[in-house]
Amino acid sequence: MIKSNKVSLKLIEAARKLKIFDDTFILILAALVGLTGGYFAIAFRYLIVYVTALLGILCGYISIGIHYLALHISEIFSHQHSKDIDAFIGLQIVYMSLIPIIGLMLVAFITNFFAKEAKGHGVPEVMSAVTRKGGVIRPRIVMIKMFVSAITIGSGGSVGREGPIVHIGSAIGSALGQFFKMSSSAVTVLVGCGAAAGISATFNAPIAGTLFASEVILRDIRITSVSPILISSLVAASVSRAYYGNSPAFTVSHYELASYGELGLYGVLGLLAGLVAVLFVRALYKTEDFFNSIKTHWLLKAAVGGLLLGLVGVDYPEIHGVGYNVIEAILNNPGQYGIVILSIFCMLKIVMTSVTIGAGGSGGVFAPSLFMGAALGGLFGICVQGIPFFDIASPGAYALVGMSAVVAGTTHAPIQAILILVEMTGNYEIILPIMISCVISNIVSKKIESGSIYTLKLIRRGESMEIGKDRAILKKLQVADVIVSNCITIQMETPFNEIIRLMRTTNADAFPVLNGKGEFVGMIGLPQISKILQNEKAQEHLLARDLVTSGQSLTLNKDLLEVYNEMSVGEQDCLPVVAEDDNKKLIGIVTRFHVMYRYNKELVLLQGDRTE
Repeated sequence: MIKSNKVSLKLIEAARKLKIFDDTFILILAALVGLTGGYFAIAFRYLIVYVTALLGILCGYISIGIHYLALHISEIFSHQHSKDIDAFIGLQIVYMSLIPIIGLMLVAFITNFFAKEAKGHGVPEVMSAVTRKGGVIRPRIVMIKMFVSAITIGSGGSVGREGPIVHIGSAIGSALGQFFKMSSSAVTVLVGCGAAAGISATFNAPIAGTLFASEVILRDIRITSVSPILISSLVAASVSRAYYGNSPAFTVSHYELASYGELGLYGVLGLLAGLVAVLFVRALYKTEDFFNSIKTHWLLKAAVGGLLLGLVGVDYPEIHGVGYNVIEAILNNPGQYGIVILSIFCMLKIVMTSVTIGAGGSGGVFAPSLFMGAALGGLFGICVQGIPFFDIASPGAYALVGMSAVVAGTTHAPIQAILILVEMTGNYEIILPIMISCVISNIVSKKIESGSIYTLKLIRRGESMEIGKDRAILKKLQVADVIVSNCITIQMETPFNEIIRLMRTTNADAFPVLNGKGEFVGMIGLPQISKILQNEKAQEHLLARDLVTSGQSLTLNKDLLEVYNEMSVGEQDCLPVVAEDDNKKLIGIVTRFHVMYRYNKELVLLQGDRTE
């Protein structure tokens, strides 16, 4: 940690000497985030392939073992009890369930012990970091999220890779911002850069990646944030194209609007897509609630989820994994599956994605939304064929529009849904039906469910998604508004017992420490004191100088948003305030209590103004 701090400080000093430690430096970091995020997106795709192959090999060995064991038993019994032997051979179905069970149990083990926030689809955690922590995401998420998501998808989990790569890219941007000691607003922008890089590299969609980061993650479209996000997205797309070429994510037939009379049908499809989106969102969180309500060990919950995935996968293996190959097949010829199979695909995808995430798996919900939309659109397109009075496009066109419409309904981000589908397929001629369906789907889903598939998770946790309000209130207030100037200080030579007495009589949790010249040297708080309380012999000889620690200090003009973020990251309830031109001159302290008290007061006043 000390070495990394020295390196970052040297780089910052070099940037200042080159006179680029300003907006230019943010753009440089954005390009670096895009480059790193692009390569991690590629690595993630390869990792999924390798994990899938490895588990497939394991699956094959288990199958061969069961087969030879059954033959051996058949020889022992001289072909008697044939029914029992056939039943035993039928146990090969077990190995198909065993892989998802092993996969989800392994994911549950890793996430519960190393990073619980790596569970689920990842985007809500990024949004929470943006709104509540100034963009701070633990760097360990980069590797943990990548491995647990690859295991989930590779073992048959019915989830996508988009949510994880957004989480991974955002964590890269956050880590880079923290490394260079950037402000919370700059770290937040770099988080958006990482999210854009992940989407751009995954779908070869730089414009959609930029819009996703701005519309969904930051929920703020301004030139100061869009410029670095766009640079990051373009760099990541360039990296992806260098490896995979400049081709769209899906290769589909050329579709276009057959007649303007079709627009009404696309409006109906948008209505159905909105209902399916709401069904998916509610099923997802109801399933999570169900698994959380089961009073049993989390490993057993993962095993149950894996078993359900495996059993369904016996008859419908298309439900497993990301499902891009099935989506592409539906887009090009929905008729090959028929109405019944497409209906089953749509419903099973809702259930199995919910089970995968509810049981503790890690993966995205974007690809499942595409899958449901393609199945719904293909089904609808088959049903409307033959309607008189106007020409009707092939069912594949409706499958394409259905994909975009369901995404718009689940994410409540219609513009992003429109652009990403156009970039993913390279089909611009059908943009008008896509726009109509997306807008209607978004309206329907918002009327029924106020939260999107991303924000609802945070709303259920009690986190306000009114990003501007929380940030604006804290941003406009400064340390000078909440400083405690008449705080109690102690001297370097104060005995430990006297510190304990002061803590009991004053109810203070931390004390600034001054030297003989009255200069501020550091703080003593509960973490230092609690360690010493366990050692009675040491208490008799310890002085304040033995316990004091130097850390983060504040100045009067610092805004409370940064103060709150610093307290949250460092898990501190009290920070010292020093003079701007002299960090040894103590002015007072700021406590978390006073920050939140002033915030709540301003919030009440703001609500009062709105009701008048």
